[in-house]
Amino acid sequence: MIMPRALSPTIPRLLSLGLLALLAACAQQREPGFYDVSRSGTVSDARHRAQGDADTVAPAQLQFGFGADSQKKPAPESGAAAAQPAGTDAAPAAVQAAAGQAAGRPAGPGHMPRELAETRSYLGTVACPAGQQACPARRMTLTLAPDGQWRARSAPLDGTAATAAMGCWHLVSTEPVRIVLQAGEQPHATLEFIQPNVLRLIRLDGQAPLLESRLTRQADIDPIQELAAKPAEACAAR
Repeated sequence: MIMPRALSPTIPRLLSLGLLALLAACAQQREPGFYDVSRSGTVSDARHRAQGDADTVAPAQLQFGFGADSQKKPAPESGAAAAQPAGTDAAPAAVQAAAGQAAGRPAGPGHMPRELAETRSYLGTVACPAGQQACPARRMTLTLAPDGQWRARSAPLDGTAATAAMGCWHLVSTEPVRIVLQAGEQPHATLEFIQPNVLRLIRLDGQAPLLESRLTRQADIDPIQELAAKPAEACAAR
């Protein structure tokens, strides 16, 4: 009986070498770095998704002004001084007189305290002026815009009709931060910040209130809709 010859041991070795050569040829068909993901690209994409487009503005950063120009223009870059007409830095003489000899550092040109750098609304009860004890107390809403405008609503607590007023505010002191509200050519009120979110009324229509009156910042901005049809005030640059 003739037994079959055993396979030569070199045949499996040749098959293995041929398989390895085939796999190497397939791998070389891919370009170098095919499976590599650029780290810089992934970092850039992550930053872009997190920060959004350059023109995107978060709702909390929106500025609420008055009149037709309700969107505040972006501030110039640091070191770039905005051109202003001569004399716009100084407050009117009537405003300076209303401020009196207030203690604190006078406001310098181009300085904007953080309390006035965004639109805010304040609400509080205002007592009668000294010497007018028969008048009712009033609920006062005041909205200040960083472009120098102010609008206010005064609602007597006895139920009589509310009134609204508007004008320009002027910074007269920075330590503490004190402003004068001007309506037309006459000062309407003088207020100062006793806390970052609390205003104290010093004078109203030339008279001090009978009792200390404070206005507290509100979560929502009140545009004083009664004055929506009025044109925006042309206030001097702050």
